[in-house]
Amino acid sequence: MNTKVSVLAISLFMSSGLAATGLVNPTDTTIRIDNKRIDITETSDRMKVRIYELDKRGDEVEKEMIFEGHYKNGQSYENRRHRRSINIPLPTWDRDFDAHWAGFGMGFTNFADGSFNINDIDGVSLRSENSLEYNLNFLEKSFPISRYNWAIVTGVGMRWNRYRLKTNNHFEENENGITVLEPAPEGITYSRSNLNTTSLTFPALIEWQSRRIKGDRFFLSAGVVGVVKTISSSKVQYRDENNKKHKEKMDRGMNIRPVTMDFLIQGGYDWIGFYVKYSPVGLFEGGKGPKVHPVSIGLHLHI
Repeated sequence: MNTKVSVLAISLFMSSGLAATGLVNPTDTTIRIDNKRIDITETSDRMKVRIYELDKRGDEVEKEMIFEGHYKNGQSYENRRHRRSINIPLPTWDRDFDAHWAGFGMGFTNFADGSFNINDIDGVSLRSENSLEYNLNFLEKSFPISRYNWAIVTGVGMRWNRYRLKTNNHFEENENGITVLEPAPEGITYSRSNLNTTSLTFPALIEWQSRRIKGDRFFLSAGVVGVVKTISSSKVQYRDENNKKHKEKMDRGMNIRPVTMDFLIQGGYDWIGFYVKYSPVGLFEGGKGPKVHPVSIGLHLHI
């Protein structure tokens, strides 16, 4: 922004703001900012703006006037008395806001119902210690919305979920198009039975950060994360009567919703944080699978 526009915008803003409070006469205004004094004189057809330097004692020294501008009927006259820069600080929002989305995270995942009861939901029981998720968030963008360290945060990430079944079953879509838990073939005991999903994630979060403490900040954020499924599969692992290991993919797709969402809350200090996530939407399409809602908790390292 050039000097003319800057000074004129500042002058009009300050003049109108002070006039609205009734503190000064809008046609003859004096504003002091740091070591500058701005005089604004306005008549019916002309506005005059003068900027003066102040000496170290705070007394006005008018011979140190550094800028004078006259504005009338769309025409202007400006005169700079010397080459020192006119640096008038304006209140700005935190342009150094460092959002907390990009990075790598890992957590435990499980299934819940609509009342936040966890595990053993609608006939599905998981091994909680072996049901994991991994988050790799590679793009982030913040939009500060307040000078008090608030911002809207968005970005892009990827998520891998592994739900480890506790029972000797696997997920499979039956001939009626319904995803159910099918028992293992006779004589086989699964050492692992997983439901795996891979998704793209798109957050819309509101984040708050504290003032800097030795250069670092506490942060809290909350919002929604859009989830777009890319791949899903049901896999098992077992050993036969000859102790030979087998890995098989039993099914894919299985009526998992292609698009869903999560509620996310996260917080922490500087580059390390924790998160809690819950999906208000069931993992499977309505009426085509168990009524389970993904839920998870974990740690995230932010970059």
